[in-house]
Amino acid sequence: MNAIKKRSTPWWVTSVSVIASVGLLTSCASGGDAEGKTDVVFAVKDDPVCLDPQQVTITTALNIGRQVVDSLLDQDAETGELVPWLAETWKTNDDLTSFTFTLRDDVTFSDDTKLTADVVKANFDALNALGADASLASQYLAGYESTEVVDDSTVTVNFSQPNAQFLQGSSTITLGLVGEATTKLSAEDRCQTVVGSGPFTVDSYVPNDSAVLAKREGYDWASKLRNHTGEALVETITFAITPENSVRTGGLQSGEFDIIQDLPAADEERFGTDDYTIYARANPGVPTSLIPNTERPIVADEAVRKAILQGTDRTEINDLTGSSLVEPASSALSSATPGYVSQADKMKYNEDAAAKTLEDAGWTLGSDGIREKDGQKLSVSVTAFYGQDVLEAAQIQLKKIGVDLKLNIVTAGDFFGVVASKDYDFLSASLTRTDPDVLRVLFSPESSAAWGIVDDAALESMLQEQARTADETARNAIIADIQSSLIEHAYLVPLLEVAQVHASTANVKGLEFDSSSRLVMYDVAVDAK
Repeated sequence: MNAIKKRSTPWWVTSVSVIASVGLLTSCASGGDAEGKTDVVFAVKDDPVCLDPQQVTITTALNIGRQVVDSLLDQDAETGELVPWLAETWKTNDDLTSFTFTLRDDVTFSDDTKLTADVVKANFDALNALGADASLASQYLAGYESTEVVDDSTVTVNFSQPNAQFLQGSSTITLGLVGEATTKLSAEDRCQTVVGSGPFTVDSYVPNDSAVLAKREGYDWASKLRNHTGEALVETITFAITPENSVRTGGLQSGEFDIIQDLPAADEERFGTDDYTIYARANPGVPTSLIPNTERPIVADEAVRKAILQGTDRTEINDLTGSSLVEPASSALSSATPGYVSQADKMKYNEDAAAKTLEDAGWTLGSDGIREKDGQKLSVSVTAFYGQDVLEAAQIQLKKIGVDLKLNIVTAGDFFGVVASKDYDFLSASLTRTDPDVLRVLFSPESSAAWGIVDDAALESMLQEQARTADETARNAIIADIQSSLIEHAYLVPLLEVAQVHASTANVKGLEFDSSSRLVMYDVAVDAK
């Protein structure tokens, strides 16, 4: 498992079991009964609302779904390498519009139906039909044309345009495969339970109380990235819905909970002892950022955007609002994303340089401390539905250089209404994706989720080029140039790398992050104390 240490690591972190993928191997080389506790209680902060992993975006729901569904491929969280899972082999055509998978022949779903090419087709056809109900999946399936059944164990997925990120998408929970019966249900009915081929099944779900998973008997097709074979090592996992931070941390100390989600930064030192294990990994994708609409007159001024980039102290924001185990944001991509290249040298905090950038562009300091130009105040707004503490920290910093950043904190529903209307100066959000194509999704005018509104033909050319480039080295070179361009022109102002930070008692073994920074519990065992 991956834990990303902060540059100046606190003294107490040395006593934390900082997780590396080689450090959580279970003692079992094959399946069997785990010694010690076999019923694991995991305190989570949110109700999953919906159990269908193909529809959800809530972390709790994804953590549940990962235990219930398997994917065609798996992705190494450390190297980004794609490896076989439900598909034994795969190949693509030269222009990345056709992807052929050869399936394992020993996989069944929890309703005892067999995995076949017809089931894969049913999944992708149903996902495409879900449309807005599967917002993340629709990005992975951009340009979806059809799924062709070649034979019982061979299937070809076709797109109308190059889709370099589809292979990575096929390793995610979002494109995890459900049983054919589930694909025939309505979107609402799919939220109540799901039939998967994973190592656990849904035993019960009581909204705002708990979701209970039970071990699947006969499971024996985990990917090679896992640390044992055969059935899961625990009998049940109870996801206890516990919104209050203090109740989760108190329950971990008392022994009521074995694992807790979202350990508050203020409690990292408290649980930094040999009695506990802290798990930390940045979300891949785009860090929490200011995302501009350059059709707005003030935001169109590159000097203003550059000054905001220079006048934002990401180290302080991380200290105030983030985890001590995660580095400050340092690029348009998070450090956990394949293809990430640090742009830290271009993002150094420099209050004096920011002030000079604005002065040189004609923005002079007014008597109220806010700059103005041609009678217009340097006042811009940012719309967000979470991360208010991050934005408040940035607001205070930017006021020092004469920028008035107004916060417009809205509900999630209202946020997407603002996005659709394009009535904003900046948006603030993060996007979790394990493929750098997320930058195309965010900035290409051709994307249905182009929150960053910029008019830059050179940038658009690079965004489209990487999407049709099969060679990994060549593609990463383009992605490096995209990151450089986004920061050079301040088309994105990174603020904070969003991290998943969890904790467990020290006798919990085998808990790992996948490449999306969601949890894999197949290898989990709880040793006797």
